[in-house]
Amino acid sequence: MRKRGFFAKLRGFFKNLFGSDRSQPETNPDTREPLLKTSREEIQGPLKVIEGTLPHDLFGAFQVSLPVGSVNSEGLPFPAKNQKGHRNPEYGSPIMNGDGMVIQVDFDQSPTPQIKTKLMKTPCYYADEATKEGTKHHGVMGFHNMGITRMSMVLGSRNELNTATQPVKFKGQQTGSLMATYDVGRPYLLDPKSLDLITPVGKAVDWMTAEPPMVPWPFGIVQTSAHPGFDPVTQELFTINYSKNKKAYTHLEKSFHHLRHNREDFKKKLENLAVELDQHEDHLHVKARVHDFFQKLNHHVEGTPHDADEPIGDVFMNLIKWDGKGPFVHWELSDQSGDKLAIYECMHQMGLTKDYIILTDCSFKFSMDMLFDNPFPESKVIERLIRRLSTVTMEPFTTTYVIKRRELNPNGGPAIAYRLDQPIPLETIHYSCDYDNPDGIVTLYGVHNAATCIAEWVRTYDRRAVDKKPVDPDYYSLFAVGSMDISRFGKWKFDAEKLTLLKDQSKVLEEPGNYKEDHLGPNTWAVALYTYRGILSAEKPVNQIKQIWFVSDGTVKNLLTEFVYKLYAHYPHRKLPLDVIKEVTEKELPFGLTRVNTATMEPEDYYQCDRNVFLRGVQFVERKTRNSALPEELDGYLFCPMQVGNSSTERPTAYSSEFWIFEAANVSQGPICKLKNDEVKFAFTLHTSWIPSAQPSDQEFIIDTKADYEEVIDNLELGVDKNFLKKFFEEEIYPHFED
Repeated sequence: MRKRGFFAKLRGFFKNLFGSDRSQPETNPDTREPLLKTSREEIQGPLKVIEGTLPHDLFGAFQVSLPVGSVNSEGLPFPAKNQKGHRNPEYGSPIMNGDGMVIQVDFDQSPTPQIKTKLMKTPCYYADEATKEGTKHHGVMGFHNMGITRMSMVLGSRNELNTATQPVKFKGQQTGSLMATYDVGRPYLLDPKSLDLITPVGKAVDWMTAEPPMVPWPFGIVQTSAHPGFDPVTQELFTINYSKNKKAYTHLEKSFHHLRHNREDFKKKLENLAVELDQHEDHLHVKARVHDFFQKLNHHVEGTPHDADEPIGDVFMNLIKWDGKGPFVHWELSDQSGDKLAIYECMHQMGLTKDYIILTDCSFKFSMDMLFDNPFPESKVIERLIRRLSTVTMEPFTTTYVIKRRELNPNGGPAIAYRLDQPIPLETIHYSCDYDNPDGIVTLYGVHNAATCIAEWVRTYDRRAVDKKPVDPDYYSLFAVGSMDISRFGKWKFDAEKLTLLKDQSKVLEEPGNYKEDHLGPNTWAVALYTYRGILSAEKPVNQIKQIWFVSDGTVKNLLTEFVYKLYAHYPHRKLPLDVIKEVTEKELPFGLTRVNTATMEPEDYYQCDRNVFLRGVQFVERKTRNSALPEELDGYLFCPMQVGNSSTERPTAYSSEFWIFEAANVSQGPICKLKNDEVKFAFTLHTSWIPSAQPSDQEFIIDTKADYEEVIDNLELGVDKNFLKKFFEEEIYPHFED
């Protein structure tokens, strides 16, 4: 008995350490294609019609952004083994942590639309390539997936540009550019024809970075908005540069120090603590032990101690305006009480109207403390411990600020972001505003992902909430967004002068549909992406948004984990009881496309996908010649990237990457055309855009990459080997940006 107990403990130790024996076998690529199969290959070629008829009056170009894995992974999914056959620490990394790719479909090419895919090859991309697995620099300098960011302890943080594209056209320009964005990186302008990077938005030294000052990184952590505001009337770009509330820096400086100087002992001691606490039921005890460990890190970890007198970080919040021609104008923001803005989650989205700029604390934990989610990605037991202690529910409301554009000093300086008298009473991540704000009344349309945080992803050791079985490996890395309540779609009005939320003039759509029947009907289950005519236009504003189409993702058993279920079991705005949540999750509701009339906030059109057909995005595309029989807001098409399984009844063995076209005014009739290119392979895409023509950019102000980073390196302090960094950049980065 004693011997069996010993071996059981030994087995438990290794189970906790590697966290692999509780998961299902990896998908066999010889018999079945993985759900997340995605190619990194850059291709160009025609889209062929595989069903229906291509409309003759499509024009312009469509774009969609997506993450495509790391320089080591050869696409997605992240493989379980690395090139040497060893366990891959990237396996199960969040899908958001991947190099960005832009797919463009140009409708103006003949005789068929042309498709092009392009990796977003920023300077840090080439640094990652030069230090990837198998290179001489990989050991100390190499980048590693540490939660939802990718970091090198020597070089800094990756700017992956994988989230969205935004058309911009500054004053004097005829064609303009596309802008690729990311929550933690400088935006870059792209050439709409080639999709090549043209220039970063602003010099590197013009952006304040959020890492501790004692970390001398050439690639600093730039926290900004993945959805900045471009005003097509004034032809100005507005965005944010910020750091989170100071509480996010707890123990961070000490941790960075020991990671850089005493990594192996740090890992060993933290791993021993994690194994000891892994099954401990008293959460307060676990929290206290871990707090004590980090509080006394110099005592626990052998090696060079951290100097408590080293400089520490501070919070900042700057509004930025850029005209595309030179330096930024920036304003330091405080609220009406004179306090610095305290952002507790992130600023993923911004809003822009004729007279106001809208800022919100978005329900997406994409900020400094969450970026640094696991400093030892190869250790699952440490990952579980950090997840247990760091994961909290999203704030169930949206703190909202108003900046009055007329108050902004043209030369920059201090400015006030006025907090509304009360938050929007639901969490929000994505939203859009009418450009018109009559009498100071702002109208905001928001997606409210109830009891959800898209910074949570499915781990290799997760179990499903509905049946306690291990999650299917197909779903590792995906957002853990199994529905814990019905999503909402809200129309909110507030008085931007009186700073009052006008609840009596606001309305929320919350529609579970006919979830007991095969045809679900219009619904708001897991509302994700949306579109409307003129969304993101660099040509003219949308004075009033009249019709909105949104994608609902339904329910998926493998995306509702036990961890998330327990996290949101006591959600304060709950509309549906937990037994209903489990019932509809077990049933697995289908994807759908719903049109809402914003005047009534009622659904008026709906299309339901078959089982194993996934709507991965939606974009309104205008018709080349106006159809006067339709209201302008309905006159056009919806262009959608689709992932289509080869079985509608059983588990698919392969998936087809397609593009479907719907009549915007009649989505219920289904797609009128389906297109495909066999070389293009995607699984999960993010935000979309459309431009009237994909012509070469006429951007004249271009920041030189070498001069940009030489200035950064020259400004680094605290004993960094500048000569080594300059040689590395000269050899591995600058040659890729020479004409």
